[in-house]
Amino acid sequence: MFTSTILASLSLFPLALGAPAPDIEKRQAACQSVHIFLARGTSEPYPGRQSAIVSAACSGLSSCGYEDITYPADFNTYCSSVYAGVTGGTSQITAYAARCPNAKIILSGYSQGAQVLGDILGGGGGTSSGCTQPTNVGLNPATSPGNKIAAALLFGDVRHTANQVYNTASGAGANGINPRSGSQLTSLNRFSNVLRSWCLVDDPVCAQGPNGTAHTSYFDVFSTEAGAWIKTKV
Repeated sequence: MFTSTILASLSLFPLALGAPAPDIEKRQAACQSVHIFLARGTSEPYPGRQSAIVSAACSGLSSCGYEDITYPADFNTYCSSVYAGVTGGTSQITAYAARCPNAKIILSGYSQGAQVLGDILGGGGGTSSGCTQPTNVGLNPATSPGNKIAAALLFGDVRHTANQVYNTASGAGANGINPRSGSQLTSLNRFSNVLRSWCLVDDPVCAQGPNGTAHTSYFDVFSTEAGAWIKTKV
């Protein structure tokens, strides 16, 4: 599943982050028309680099907010960290959809957080080098909260799988550290019409590439594009 050398790189990427989006915290109000869930990358502080996605998506919208999926985002306990994100994130998304049934839900995950969201949608679990993640069943796109998800964005996904219809950017044809297969890929692909996965070919996480800088560049390069795509879905 994971190779220890490449997976170790997840713990080494620099955390030099820009300032959070202006007034981003103020958008965490009850029942927005568009509500974004963010799953941060390994060791990032909340909300991490994806604050730029919130700014781009919410710009010009009168009712748009975000909340963080609360989970450890830890490298040293990777499998239990991801599973905590899957279970906690599923609970958060389910609760919001029940409380705000007219909201359009957006999911955005980066690095370890992209795996969390992919596992929420498609199911996850299995043995890696040194750890075993418990299995979970993915959401059903035909019932709540799955049918409330208007868009799901993955950046630098650990489980990036080559040549899927929702892949975009130069690494679209590459496999990540732990690509999906079998029932977990089939299950994720039920969300193809609302899913987009950004991967750069030099990224060591989603494409097994040679350049860690590629893994930290997504929100400098693609935030405007991602925000515009979200607006086409809401």
